[in-house]
Amino acid sequence: MKITNIVSTPLSIPLKWPFISGIVVNRANPVIVQLFTDEGLEGIGLAFTWNDQRVKSLLACIDDLKPTIVGQDVFRWAEAWQKLWQDTRWMGHQGYPVYALSAIDTALWDLRGKAAGLPVARLLGGYRDEVPAYASHLLFLNWSIDQLQKDAAALVAQGFRAMKMNMGDNPPGVDLERLRVVREAVGDDIDILVDVNWAWTVPHAIQMGREMEKYHVYWLEDPLPSNDPADWALVASALDLKIAGGETLTSKYDFRRVIEHKALDVLMPDLQRVGGVTEWMKVATMAQAWDLPVASHVFHEFSAHLVAAIPNGLTVEYMPWWDFLYQEPLPIKNGYIRIPDKPGFGLELNPEMVKKYAMK
Repeated sequence: MKITNIVSTPLSIPLKWPFISGIVVNRANPVIVQLFTDEGLEGIGLAFTWNDQRVKSLLACIDDLKPTIVGQDVFRWAEAWQKLWQDTRWMGHQGYPVYALSAIDTALWDLRGKAAGLPVARLLGGYRDEVPAYASHLLFLNWSIDQLQKDAAALVAQGFRAMKMNMGDNPPGVDLERLRVVREAVGDDIDILVDVNWAWTVPHAIQMGREMEKYHVYWLEDPLPSNDPADWALVASALDLKIAGGETLTSKYDFRRVIEHKALDVLMPDLQRVGGVTEWMKVATMAQAWDLPVASHVFHEFSAHLVAAIPNGLTVEYMPWWDFLYQEPLPIKNGYIRIPDKPGFGLELNPEMVKKYAMK
């Protein structure tokens, strides 16, 4: 089975809850990547950016790889990934070139699952059929105290046993008060994850981490602006709570350095940035050799399959920004995503929604 065409469709989706998380975000711009084969199958992948910005650049990177992937044997997955990696190396393996590679690689795995008649989770390992997920689509920096408490309690009522809140742009006392009211709203049995989006220095992260431990925070995510594993290791070694990160890292090579420095307690490879399904799984396998858990970053509709495939899969980040693009989004109940017993990623696009939000 060979690839005959690639079609990329950029969308512009206004967010129901605009938020501040390092930047002000009002719109999401997923770019749907569809691969077609000579046997009539279609595979879906995804990349995205924000606020209707740099969509043309992302689209150009994806479309520029058409000569690389058209004619490719779908089942020669190592060859396909290596060709994409080689053909983007002169642009550098950071940013949109690797986004493009990742979206295409994801669509290729969707095709392989469909051709085999298996969910991708089972094709990659099949460790379990459902995975825990934490709510990550609320509790942002621009939420008021009242809104934080209301939404945190509502998430518990919906069945979530873990949720993420954002901190970092406020004075320490303000951030800790916001954490206190969320803990008060959810009780002691719910895991609270804190993401500061690279806002703190090493000393400040250690100071704040010690205060957060009093509220039994499950993990502190991306505390530092530096991607220097030595800096991360200073924070990780000083605190009892888990340090999570890695969403901006590219490929197994970046994660190897993190593991060697004992810099993180939880690895968070991002499907879009790390190099797609192929490279995500290599990072996860490497992490398992060091007894490290792996959590996904966004793209829950794809990433749930990956976390379900591996023994060291920890949790899935749930952000349903564009679930309505699919005929049947992945079901979530009581804080768990169940992997559908459908081939590939089990996703079918809703053509009306794609047409509605397609960028003009």
